[in-house]
Amino acid sequence: MYQLYIADDNVEFATLLSTIAKSQGWQAEVFRNGRELIEALKNGSGPAFLVVDINMPVMDGIETIDGLQFIDRPMRVRFITGGADTSLIAATMIATARSFEVGRSLFKPVSRADFTAVLAEESVLLDESFKTKND
Repeated sequence: MYQLYIADDNVEFATLLSTIAKSQGWQAEVFRNGRELIEALKNGSGPAFLVVDINMPVMDGIETIDGLQFIDRPMRVRFITGGADTSLIAATMIATARSFEVGRSLFKPVSRADFTAVLAEESVLLDESFKTKND
């Protein structure tokens, strides 16, 4: 199964998402900020699904996208926020301009049913991305 990387300074919430993902067969890791996420992605391989909080200390969602541009592996991104969506819109535009595959944004709180549906959708999209890249 694919890797899920969750970057969110609300560790309790991120751990809940990780637990949901693991119950669906995903491998999941939680990071407190974008810098930790980028370091982990540098050391990994294979397709990955990233859930990136917009508002984090050390390195926020927009700064994280800047740091991801040099990592060469299939990745899909969804931004998540519990606040205003202005930064969310900016992050999505930047990620799209840099040719990242960006899914629809998530807004906190996210229900178990909604996140399970997102995981199912992202699994299919990662299959397609991985297949296309290897053809």
